[in-house]
This record gives sequence, structure tokens and C-alpha cells, in this order.
Amino acid sequence: MSAQTWRSAVGARLAAFVGEPSSPQPLGVFRIGVAALLLIQAWSLSESLPELLGNRGWVPWSVSEVMASPSVPRVGAVVAALAPLGFSQAAIIQGLTFVYVVALLGLLLGLHTRLSAVVAWILHTVLLNSISFFSYGVETFAHISLFYCAVMPVGTAYSLDVRAGRLSGAPSALATLSLRVLQVHLCLIYLTTGLEKLLGPVWRNGTALWEVLMQPQYGQFDFAWLAVVPWLVKLATWGTLVVEVGYAFCVWPRRTRGLWVALTLGLHLGIAVMMGLWMFSGMMAVLTFAAFGWPLLSEALATRVRAAVLMPFHSNPAR
Repeated sequence: MSAQTWRSAVGARLAAFVGEPSSPQPLGVFRIGVAALLLIQAWSLSESLPELLGNRGWVPWSVSEVMASPSVPRVGAVVAALAPLGFSQAAIIQGLTFVYVVALLGLLLGLHTRLSAVVAWILHTVLLNSISFFSYGVETFAHISLFYCAVMPVGTAYSLDVRAGRLSGAPSALATLSLRVLQVHLCLIYLTTGLEKLLGPVWRNGTALWEVLMQPQYGQFDFAWLAVVPWLVKLATWGTLVVEVGYAFCVWPRRTRGLWVALTLGLHLGIAVMMGLWMFSGMMAVLTFAAFGWPLLSEALATRVRAAVLMPFHSNPAR
């Protein structure tokens, strides 16, 4: 094969990889999972809104504003802008969170999906910039996910917009490109996270998980018994590295994709149970399942349905 022919073949495969029309179903699963998790988070924090966002809460605005981005609006700035109209601080905070929840409900149902996603992303930006002192990984991934919901065709599957005829649920090149962006982004996240852990001596010598589980804020159970089985700690620590570093390489081939999706979901289930980071684990599980697990699952289900439909005809050739 000549160099020109080889380049043409690679170019054609790359074009098909990123632009061949495909089903938007994974994007619909992604949208529903993200919205559902953020609604659960909003419900769990609903009673703590004054303490989280108020000027006399756990972190006064004089402290939180120092840590906030000056180029992004904060709850304090919104309160200052609306206070002359007669609105109290409590009413403004409740109003912002109410609109945020309504936008998430619209996103969940796929009702005016683009508008719902944009509103949810903007308000999440304001709220996140106001509580940066309390934020951790889940907030960053939620923010990224809401942005993707705002720019990707996530409303073209499993949505009221499709049922109402406002959007088409047909396969499209944009759905394929959006899914590839999400998939590549996930691979970069896991690869860089795994490589960064490899630089730490506690991960290389296999004691990282022991140190994490012994911290009171993370240890949900008494894991002191692991001191008598150090090999188990090392196995779990090194296994985490294998899953994260290997993600970018093993989640693409069909032979290893299912295994790596299962290992990744199991990893996040373990983080949730042993460290109590349910929201973070749930968000990462949604991302991996939507990007790689759902296409695999839906393909397997479609194959079984076709086999079930065709089986009577194969078993009775006379028909």
C-alpha cells in the first residue's frame, strides 16, 4: 500500500469515526444521569442553603469572595443587585436555587432541553463560584457536564422535545462527534489522573489506599484489620492504577471495552462505599456508562431482540 493510499484510508476511517451518523441515545442517557444526580444533590443540600450561601453562613462573604473568581458572578453580587428592589437575602437565595432546580427538571425530562441546560449551567456557575470553599471534584465534573448538555444534542433522545416534534431523534453526525468528544475527554481525565498518581511514592509502593481509609473524613468503616493483610491493600492500590491508566487504551477495543467499563464502575462503587463520596462516584459512573457502557449495552440488547425475533423462523424452515 502506497503512502498516499494509506493516508486516504486513515483519513476515511477517522472521518467515519467522528462524523458517521449514529444514535443520540448515549447523549440522552448522559443528560438524564447528570440531571438526576444534580437534583439529588440539590435535595440533599436544600436545608443547608443559608449556611452554604448566606453572608452569615459557615463562610462569610468577606472570606468566600477572596477565593471566588472575580470574573464570574457570585450570590453576593446578585443579592446586592436585587436588594434595592426589596428582595431579602433569603428570598434571593431561595429564588436562585428554585430556578436552578426547575432548569434541572427540564433537563431531566428533555423539555426545552437547550434552554434548560443553559440556565442550569449559568446558575451552577454562580452557585459554584459562591461555595468554592466547599467544592471538590464532583462540582467540577458537574460543571463540565452541564456545559456539554448546553452545547451537545442531548435532547434528541429520551426527551419530551422529541415526543413533541421539536427535535428529531434520528441518527446524526453531530451526535457522533459529541459522543467522541465526551469519550476522548474521559480518556484524558483517567489517563492524566492515573499518571499523576504514579508520580506519588505511596501509590507506587501500594500504601495509598491504606492512608486514605485511615483518615476519619473518608473511612466509613473500621479498616484497621487491613494491617494484617497488607497484600490486599497493595493489590487494591495497584489495581486502581491499572484501571485508570489502562482506561484510555482498553476502553476502545471491543474485546476489552465491556471489562473496562465494569472495572471502572466497580472502582467508583468502591469509592462510594468505602469513602462516602457518593456524588463524585455517581457522576463518574454516569459519564463512563453513558459514553461507553450504554452503546455496548444497547448493541447487545438489539442483538438479542433480533435473535429472538428470527428464532421462530430458523426453528421452522417450512415457514
